[in-house]
Parts: sequence; C-alpha cells; structure tokens
Amino acid sequence: MKRLSSLTAILLSFLLLASCGGGSGSSAPSDLPALETNLWTLAYDDTQWVLDEEYFYDEEDSSHAILTIPGEDDTDLIYVEIQADITEPYGFRSDLVYYGFDEYDYAEENAYDLHTVGGVDCLMSDAESWGDDCLRYFGRVEEANASVYIQIEGQVQDERVTALLDGLTFDLPDIGNEDGPWYWEGEPFQGQDRNVMVGTYTLESAWVPIQGSSMTYETFEHQIAVNGDQVFLLSDGILQEYQLTQDGLGFIQDFTFEEELSTVSAGSDGSLWLSDFMAPLTQWKGGEKLASYEGTDYVVMHPSGQWGISWFSPECEKVDFSSGTMTTSSLTLQGMDTVSSLSIGQNYIMASGYAEDEDAHKVFIYDTNGAPVMTLTGPDNLGSVTYVAETANGFLALDGNMREIVLWTKDGTYIGTADDGDLFGTDYPWFAHGTQLEDGTILVIMTEERPDRSAMEVLAYQLKGF
Repeated sequence: MKRLSSLTAILLSFLLLASCGGGSGSSAPSDLPALETNLWTLAYDDTQWVLDEEYFYDEEDSSHAILTIPGEDDTDLIYVEIQADITEPYGFRSDLVYYGFDEYDYAEENAYDLHTVGGVDCLMSDAESWGDDCLRYFGRVEEANASVYIQIEGQVQDERVTALLDGLTFDLPDIGNEDGPWYWEGEPFQGQDRNVMVGTYTLESAWVPIQGSSMTYETFEHQIAVNGDQVFLLSDGILQEYQLTQDGLGFIQDFTFEEELSTVSAGSDGSLWLSDFMAPLTQWKGGEKLASYEGTDYVVMHPSGQWGISWFSPECEKVDFSSGTMTTSSLTLQGMDTVSSLSIGQNYIMASGYAEDEDAHKVFIYDTNGAPVMTLTGPDNLGSVTYVAETANGFLALDGNMREIVLWTKDGTYIGTADDGDLFGTDYPWFAHGTQLEDGTILVIMTEERPDRSAMEVLAYQLKGF
C-alpha cells in the first residue's frame, strides 16, 4: 500500500483535476510524448520505456498496452500492463475474489484502502508472478460501466514506475450506468424436477438444493465425492462437507488446504483422496490428513480406495495401496493421444479425450488392468466429456461443452442424448463432474449463471433412470 501512497505531488495535482470516475481526465505533461487511446492517455518517457507494439490495441470498448524497461539477456527490468474495458462488472468482481478480497466487505463495509491511479480509485494486490515482485491495481468505475487493471512486475519500487503512473489518466465518462446486483442482493437459483425420454429410457432429474447456495467465479474446476450420505464438494480450492437429505445438501463445514487441490475421490473406507497436477496425493479422513504421497499428478481412485490412476497424458501410472504403502506401475491408455478426463467405476477405467491422429473427442473404455475394451462415439462429435459413469444399463457421460447427457448400451451402442434445458431446466451450464451414489443414481454438479447475473452458482441434481 505504501507504493502508491508515495506518488509525487505531480500525480496529486492530476487527481484534483480528475473526477473519481476519470470523467474528463487531466492534461498530460506537455514535455513528454503522449500515448492516447479511447479510454486512457499516458504521458511517458519513450527514451526509457518501450511500447510493445504486438500487444497494443485500442478499440472503442477496450484499450490495452504493455510497456517495459529492457534489461540484459532479453529480460525486462520492469514490465507494466495497462488495460481499461467498457464491460459488465463480472471480471472486476472475479478479480476481487481471486486476489483475496471479500466482495461484501468491499461493497458494503468499505473495508479496504483504495489507491487513486489515473483518476480511478483502485484496490492494490501485492504478490509475486513467476518469482518476480508483482503489484496490481484494479478498480471499477460503475457510472462508466468500466473496469481498469494495471499490473507491474520486476522492480516495482523503481522511481520510473512512479513517474509512469504520474502520466496516466483514464478517460471514462459517466453514462449513468448502474451495475447489477451483488450475489447477496440477487435471486438464488431455483431448480425443478424433470424427465426426458432417451431411446426407451426415461431419465429423471431431481434438483438438490445446496444450503446457502454455492457461489463461484470458476466455471470448470469443481469435483464431488460421496461417502454414504456425506457429500464433499471441492470448489475454488475449498473442500465443503454436506449431508445429503431429502431437503438437499445441508452444510456442515469447510476445510481449506495450504496446497492447491483440484480432484477428489472417495474410498469405501471413508477416506478422501485429494490431488492436483505435480502435487502430493493426500489421503484425508474425518477432517484430518492421514498421509501424503509424492510423485503423482491428477489422481482418480477406484471406489474401493485400494488403487487409482495418476494421469496427465496417456502415459499414466497405476497407484496401489493394498499393501499399506503406495506402489506404482506404468500404465498406458492405448489408442489415446490426449486425456481430458478420467473416471473409474467398479469394472472399468473410462477416459475421455482424443485418439491418436484424430480430431474427434471420444470416450475410451478399458478394463481395470488398462486393456482396451471399446470406444464410445455418437452420430456427432462429442464436445468435452467431464465424467463417465458405469450404470446398470450401460454408460452415461456428461458432455460439458455440448451441455448434454449421453447414453450408450453395455456393448457401446449409442442410444441418444438429453439436452440440459430439457432435463434440468438450465440455460447454459457447464457440467463439471459427477459421482455415483450407493443406489446407483448419479449426483451431477454443474455451474450456471443466475438469471439476474448476480452470481454463478454450483448446482447439484440427482439423476436416475438408466
């Protein structure tokens, strides 16, 4: 916070001339060349700073530039990115959460210090980027329907950074815009039960309300696992424990972890297995870490909890815990070039991705030793399958990109699809993940923006009929 507080009196004089929203702005110093865009003006010393022409663009609703002070060996001593956009508030609110600020505390409690840059009151985030010091300023000019973002890397305390910011003026006129509601002001999603015929099967969906709603700014990376009536939702790096009842998912508690985690599997002994790419595999039970295992990537466990697969490419590893310690063996998913997702049922390993020398997305079925069994396709290309379940009647897949539930028979014959709107009453969700309950029904999670655009929620539905 001290960095912008120590800006020179020159900057203060600019700010006295500029409105809070940057309205008319202030005049740039006459002795410096000015870079003029639709949304901001920058007076800067072009004998010190180099404008990256490749990444400079200036449109009616977006202006962006990168300036650097070069160092030795093709490195930059200082890197500065400046951007302003005429845009809805979603990106700014997402940045609030991503950089560690609380939306309610910001909007309702005025809990954070603001730093005026170029006529706009900004939040400041002080962190690192790829090992370098990194300073970010970002702000929202509601009346202009605009957001601004500045990122500084390298020698962020250099006086040349201060001088550069002295010459920045945002030009964001008041157009009388009012942003839409924040998540606490908006209307939570309300689902309904539906059914759809697919072939000769009637798929039935039942909305499972999540107590308190589960808001997120991350569309894709959500996973779910169950132990009896305990449901664990891994969302935004936080493990949320719920109890599944007739009324929905009742919240119990949150668990946070120092390491980043993106996958969760449940074993029959009540253990949870949590992993991420090039991160330790964590065995977790009853709110405590039981063990941690190095050398794995994304891990999906067999329902027994005795073995699983560490995967990132077709060259995978089978991890085995039947002896009480982790042993590994090489496993190649034959016929695959890239793996997008992986699920393990009682009898099969089910991977989605692309075949060697083919552009079509498919589902590849292997036995539990990794031997190919069949390949699942449809009359049209699949989009991006995020989860596959082995059911009593065949195979069911969630196609996140196509927003469809896809069915095949046990021998791999394509049956048909159910559209998200028909089956769930949703508008444009992303099918993130699923898990199978003890009775064979499938608990599906997806992300969907509320109709009033106040938030994106993680939604849960129980699916049966196949």
